Amino acid sequence: MDAGMSQRQDGIDARAFYDGLGVDYDLMVSWEGRLEREKAFLGRICSDVGARSVLDAACGTGMHAAWFAHQGLRAAGADVSPVMIERARENARAAQVDVDFRVAGFGELARAFPSRFDVTTCLGNSLPHLLDDASLSAALRDFAAVTEPGGALVIQTRNYDGLLKKRTRFMPVSSRVNGQEETLFLRITDYRDQGELIDFTVVTLKKRSGAWSQSARTTPLRALRRQTMESALQAAGFTQVRVFGGYDSSPLDETASADLIITARRNEYSRTSPSMATPNLPPASPRSRFPR
Repeated sequence: MDAGMSQRQDGIDARAFYDGLGVDYDLMVSWEGRLEREKAFLGRICSDVGARSVLDAACGTGMHAAWFAHQGLRAAGADVSPVMIERARENARAAQVDVDFRVAGFGELARAFPSRFDVTTCLGNSLPHLLDDASLSAALRDFAAVTEPGGALVIQTRNYDGLLKKRTRFMPVSSRVNGQEETLFLRITDYRDQGELIDFTVVTLKKRSGAWSQSARTTPLRALRRQTMESALQAAGFTQVRVFGGYDSSPLDETASADLIITARRNEYSRTSPSMATPNLPPASPRSRFPR
């Protein structure tokens, strides 16, 4: 996933971090299981607004955007990493769906796409790459600029209220075996002494031809709390902000929930600057599964 307006406070910035992961990203994520868990929630959001178009910001390797396209939606995806976007295009071709993928980070979406979308998503703990209030505010205003008035926004991050309390360091080990080849991913969070900045490290272990090799990449993140997100969304022109603790629509437990999932509506009466004003999308294919 990605972040425009890249910042670096120790470690490497988001673009370099995800460029370095490259094709390994799809080995790290179990996409079949993940999409199965998330599709009912995402489908309901699309249905609620009669969506015909979706933009996945920080799309990574494009698997969510490809799923949206498979549902008959006009789908687009953006990421700051050219390596991720190239992989996303390959995945879309393999899935035989048409997705408009473009290299664009947070704060660059309205310039990259000439049309607004009924739904904008930002999943996979991407927003924490924005390390200060100004960058977060600019990214959310950019989301508002590319979302149709009355359209929906979906954001998913880790539940940092709980993580900061418990100081949880390790995520479950992710592994992939392909014949005689094996790849393991260790994901580690290190907490700094003060403030909300943390360091996120992915250690990749590969067994090839019987020998193991390893690499490690670290990038700074901001532990975005629920209250910070709610306030920033309202300031950016979003209303009807709702908070969940998982894709099963369970309430957020700030101590126990693994995820923070936020949905919101773009204010129908908010104004965007002339430079951000964009025409509506043409009608979507009639095969869309989410008609008004």
